[in-house]
Amino acid sequence: QIKMKQILLLKLLLSHALLLCYPCSSLPFGRGKKAEEDNLQTNTIQPAEEDPISTHEIQRNESFTSQEIQDEHASVRGAASSISQETHADTNHILEFFSSSALELYAPQALQEEIHEMSNSEHMKNFLTTTRRSLHRHPELMYQETFTSDTIQTILKELDIKFTTGWAKNTHEEAFAGPGGYGVVGVIGTGEEPCIILRADMDALPINEQTQQVDSFQSRTAGKMHACGHDGHVTMLLGAAALLKQVEASIVGTIRLVFQPAEEGGAGGKRMVEEGVVTTSPPARHAFGMHVWPTLPSGVIASRPGAIMAAAEMFEIKIEGKGGHAAMPHLAIDPIVTASALVMNLQT
Repeated sequence: QIKMKQILLLKLLLSHALLLCYPCSSLPFGRGKKAEEDNLQTNTIQPAEEDPISTHEIQRNESFTSQEIQDEHASVRGAASSISQETHADTNHILEFFSSSALELYAPQALQEEIHEMSNSEHMKNFLTTTRRSLHRHPELMYQETFTSDTIQTILKELDIKFTTGWAKNTHEEAFAGPGGYGVVGVIGTGEEPCIILRADMDALPINEQTQQVDSFQSRTAGKMHACGHDGHVTMLLGAAALLKQVEASIVGTIRLVFQPAEEGGAGGKRMVEEGVVTTSPPARHAFGMHVWPTLPSGVIASRPGAIMAAAEMFEIKIEGKGGHAAMPHLAIDPIVTASALVMNLQT
């Protein structure tokens, strides 16, 4: 009973941390868009007002001075510090939730309100905003996530969360640039079973950012952008970590925080699994991940039973034809026509 309740609480904590990391109004995450009716189960929570966005001309650089990086880390460290020092007058609802003998399918209203209050404090909002915008300014490609990894480590240290580094080493440098090893794995709880994983990816894409009205935190590196929202994913997991750390004494078991590099085609998650992120003691029973979604309005979390979020695989098809004369195509077998028909049938 306690284990089931623990998982429900984790989902609530991660959900509320998610809802504080709002996308920019100019991106296609518009508040007015309706959720697609594709057998989705949705839970809507009203988001807070967004901060006003200042605009100014920015300079894009391929590198940053050590002072600029120190300033960025000092900013997120300060925001994280305010979270780690924040206390709440009453956490009895959380303790009662874990100690209650009644098995409830849903978290009691009192617990939901308590978590909502914790996750929507001004300190938490400032922490999430500061962190996400810092990461968005400094996008890094797979196996090259030095700044991102350092930022995560800086915040985990400030939150007094133990972690290990060096995960997701690049074993195919002939195919992917960068040494890798920038993955971070944090631990909250007793260090004993049961263990669950909360996972976020952290790399960016080789895209030049042209987003309007976000100059204050637009990508500072030409040709690189957090176009897939991994800066938001990292921020959400750090927000969940901050909340979970506050109730660590009540957690039965272990929560493993997995910050995964090289998701964008580099198989960073596969590398971490091969390195033992799932099987290391205590072995993980479940893993939870999520992704921002452009067709859902802010404040909505959606899922559905069964398989979701398919992976991609590479394959080759060889089509052999028969040569001939252009004036006598009926005597030849044209592989181009065959390939065109194959694409049309597979794609449609």
